[in-house]
Amino acid sequence: MKIAIVIPAYNESRYIGKFLDKLLVATKQVVVIDDGSSDKTCEIAKSRGVECLQHMVNLGKGATLKTGCDYAFKKMGTDAVIIMDGDDQHVVDDIKLFEKALRGGAQVVLGVRQMDAKMPLMRILGNKSMSILINLLFGHYIADIPSGFKAFTKRAYHELHWHSSGYEVETEIAVRIAKSKLSYTEVPISTVYHDKEYGFNMLDAAKVLLKLPYWLWS
Repeated sequence: MKIAIVIPAYNESRYIGKFLDKLLVATKQVVVIDDGSSDKTCEIAKSRGVECLQHMVNLGKGATLKTGCDYAFKKMGTDAVIIMDGDDQHVVDDIKLFEKALRGGAQVVLGVRQMDAKMPLMRILGNKSMSILINLLFGHYIADIPSGFKAFTKRAYHELHWHSSGYEVETEIAVRIAKSKLSYTEVPISTVYHDKEYGFNMLDAAKVLLKLPYWLWS
């Protein structure tokens, strides 16, 4: 099974180089998608010999994931993709857990972060609330919906077929997994938290609540 790493990135010049240096020891099948960064994210990725696709403007995480997955499946000829954030929060050694699950037949693999003192309290509350809501609506408990560390096969990618362009894409993917008959598994992952404030915020949460009825019936 050929597996590629897809990395969505936006203004990650502070972390992307260090992250790629570690990642390239494990695999060379890597593509970075720069979502309209104003810094040198793509330049740094290319300096490591990594393919970097660029959006001319910021389109959002959902659109960036589509660009990366389409490239991996159509141009790189991969059978599956593993998605990792470009901010060096994800631990390269955990890739082995995703590869093992994919090779074992899982169509979707979801990374689950430890809900401990290292994770900000608001993230814990938000994660738990969304997981409970999805469970009530669809009968599937997905432990860490906002986690950006996930993997899926080519078949699963086409079946998930998300529409969200922003950070709400993580919730839409969870909803589509819960509604589908795709086999999925969860694996524990380690996370390194940096002093960053961007990511899933109250505006994204509002978008999720507004779009849930559409995802429910579509």
